[in-house]
Amino acid sequence: MMPEMTRGRFGAPSDALNLRRLHRENRRVAWVSYALAATMAASVLGYFVAVKREKPAAKPLAMEFIIRKPLAKKSFRMRKAQVQKRVMTRRVVASKPKLAHTPPREIRRADALGNVAVFAHQIDAGASVGTGTVTPEIASVEIRSSKDPEKRISMQEEFLDLNALDTGKYRGMVIQDPTDRRNIRGFVYLALAWGNDLQPDAPRSVSRLADGINAYTGIQAKVADHMFLDSPELFKTPFVYITDKDGFELTDKEIESLGRYMRSGGFVFADNDRPDLNFGPAEASLRSMFGQALGRDGNLQRIPNSHPIFNSFFDLDGPPVGGEYLSVRGNPDIFYLNSAEATDVYYQPDEVQFLEGVFIDGRLVAVYSDMGYGSIWQDEFENEPQLRMGVNLVVFALTQEGSIAQQQIDFYTQLTE
Repeated sequence: MMPEMTRGRFGAPSDALNLRRLHRENRRVAWVSYALAATMAASVLGYFVAVKREKPAAKPLAMEFIIRKPLAKKSFRMRKAQVQKRVMTRRVVASKPKLAHTPPREIRRADALGNVAVFAHQIDAGASVGTGTVTPEIASVEIRSSKDPEKRISMQEEFLDLNALDTGKYRGMVIQDPTDRRNIRGFVYLALAWGNDLQPDAPRSVSRLADGINAYTGIQAKVADHMFLDSPELFKTPFVYITDKDGFELTDKEIESLGRYMRSGGFVFADNDRPDLNFGPAEASLRSMFGQALGRDGNLQRIPNSHPIFNSFFDLDGPPVGGEYLSVRGNPDIFYLNSAEATDVYYQPDEVQFLEGVFIDGRLVAVYSDMGYGSIWQDEFENEPQLRMGVNLVVFALTQEGSIAQQQIDFYTQLTE
């Protein structure tokens, strides 16, 4: 029962509350609430502490290869047995006396290529059969040697086997009889030039030219495949063939290498593979190539038909006709173009009956051709005149004074003297 409220003007229902009793009851409830909260927190903490942590997942099953060292079945020993030190002993053998043989007083050998050493000697020998010994006594030995420097050395007289020198160190060495230019022997590696932008259109031309040299001459000709103009091997090669049907540009390194090659004894045969085009891109590139490599010395000059290049091996009246003639429809007796009367007519826009060359200090270092010989060399037949011209070019490049081949001959001769 609530106490009766105080009556009066300022009386209120809250005046009947017992504040001490209310405070005491609220404090008891608060402590009970705190106890329950602490109990719940302790329970949660104990749960997480008591629960065990999860173990990491096991690795999947996998196969493991174990390579075991082989077991030695035999005892270890050295494969090479120790050899006893060799003892050198001197063996003395008594030789039987022989009768002395007196050789001829003089020995002379004829040299077709020049005067050869003449040996004049005399031997006095005494011999006795028995306990005496044979003691030959040389009375005098005289050696005289004279050889004209302008003549080539002779392989037979100098005991020089050029084929035995074909070991890769030299790319061409030949010897030619000055009295008979057909008597020539040796070997040569022909090179087809390649460059960064230069890609020959007739890759089999040089190999067919090599076959012609092997058939006509005593020179063993081979091909040095893919000779790049900036390669150090270029300076060992005595003959380089440059051809193309399209325009090309040489790099600075290729231009520098080509110029040093021609100045140091090299020989270049540049052939326009599109002679049917007047002032075509291949012709422009080949002509400008010499000016870039040699500067003012790279001017092309007309080679007269009396030049030694036309009789270095075969006797030719001049350069044979090449691929500058085109087979078109027309009258077979006269030159027509775009005619339909007949077939198999040969037409040449601008007839060229000469070769051009580059001369440095009187030496022919390069030949330019508007004939397109390379494509004709690749034909199976009707190319003999063009092959003969190619043989003359190679023989001239090998035998010309100051060429790489002659420099190699002179260098080897100095080593063997």
